[in-house]
Amino acid sequence: MQGNGNSIHQGLSYPRDMVGKSLLLADATWLPDSSWHVVDYAETIGHGEADFLKAVDNLLTWRAHRAAFVRVEEAFRLGKPASGEPERGETVQLYFGPTVSPCRIIAVERSPRRVALVYGTMHGHIECGEEAFIIERDANDAVIGRCVAFSQHSWWLARLFSRPARVVQRWATKRYVRGMSRDLENVVRGARVIPEVWTNPLGFK
Repeated sequence: MQGNGNSIHQGLSYPRDMVGKSLLLADATWLPDSSWHVVDYAETIGHGEADFLKAVDNLLTWRAHRAAFVRVEEAFRLGKPASGEPERGETVQLYFGPTVSPCRIIAVERSPRRVALVYGTMHGHIECGEEAFIIERDANDAVIGRCVAFSQHSWWLARLFSRPARVVQRWATKRYVRGMSRDLENVVRGARVIPEVWTNPLGFK
């Protein structure tokens, strides 16, 4: 299902003219101004079609997010209950520690050698900005997982403790990418959490 432009933009917490720009940032054809924090992390996570397909499945079923202790709940798809793989226009809730952050799916792109999932922050999110998750098979058939984002702190506590918040963001970014890996179970178990179980790694009450 494809939504119209107004539905996609409704409720987003960052400027309308920046919506979808994380993919251009990934392609090095666009850069936000210096008030935005940019993250671009990539890692080889496998080789060949089987690893590529497994990585895509881990991303589109939100298992990769679980590797970063982020639980994702699909809420609504342009006003209707969501189910299955994420679609453009869908609203999702990200749960991390004591925080709940709503996002809108901006794009889901699929081709035989590249898959990208993009979501943007909505009002109430602890950050303000957009993030793209990209899986590609390069010319040597290596599978590359990548996370590209631009953001500003929205939550007052994150603004107050900006440096620690950015450390957590970098940590989560690496976990997202490694969570795309075929070896997801070991990635998650290495962080002391079984994939099917949500825990609170920061110890918040």
